[in-house]
Amino acid sequence: MRGLTNREKRLLAFCVLTIFVMANVFAGRAVLKTLKGGGEKISALKNEIAEQDMWLEEQDYWERRRGWLDGHMPPPIDSVGKAQGDLMQEMQQQVLDRKLRIDRQNLIDPVHGANFDEVAVYLRVRGDAAVINQWVASLQSPEKFQVLKTLELELDNRARETTPQGECQITIARWFAPQGSQPAADPAPAEAAPEAADPAPPPVPEAPASTTPAPEAAPESVTDSGAAAPAPPTDPAGGGNVGS
Repeated sequence: MRGLTNREKRLLAFCVLTIFVMANVFAGRAVLKTLKGGGEKISALKNEIAEQDMWLEEQDYWERRRGWLDGHMPPPIDSVGKAQGDLMQEMQQQVLDRKLRIDRQNLIDPVHGANFDEVAVYLRVRGDAAVINQWVASLQSPEKFQVLKTLELELDNRARETTPQGECQITIARWFAPQGSQPAADPAPAEAAPEAADPAPPPVPEAPASTTPAPEAAPESVTDSGAAAPAPPTDPAGGGNVGS
């Protein structure tokens, strides 16, 4: 077997060098792609940390808002149809009280969320433009838990009235507490302190022991027969023996 010529050796070295360079190019691209993805992930984590720090700084503020919502939000919906009907009837009454005209009305599909349930109605109203503006301004308020989801106001140029007439297309939603939530419980009253037990009566002092010695028994007299005769009774007044 003959050896390689110089030209063949150069070609072989060039091929090996080419393979080595291409392998390093692909490996470098993979490393750069990994580093780029890691940098983007680090940036995203930094943004998340900054956002969480902001929430922690405002924790007291949001806790107060959460407490207000728990105490004032309408209770969970018992019947979706009844809730929608009540909202529609209330809107119709407000429109009629202001002498406006309803051209179209629809019920919107309810929405069930994690923090609230929603029912909504759609109305197209015509009438005095100033009255419509006043009515729209009175609809949305935190205490009513009502929100205007869509609103479109425009002047009715075809109207023949002397005062400007307008047309309003509006979607009004009302929020309720989600199903399964419990109303905020009233703080429990403080328990009354237990009544003090009646004091025990003071101990009755014992009578002091008498130091007067007991009277000695009178000696028995001995009869002639040797039997002991009973002692004569003593005078209770302190005298001597009775009959002595």
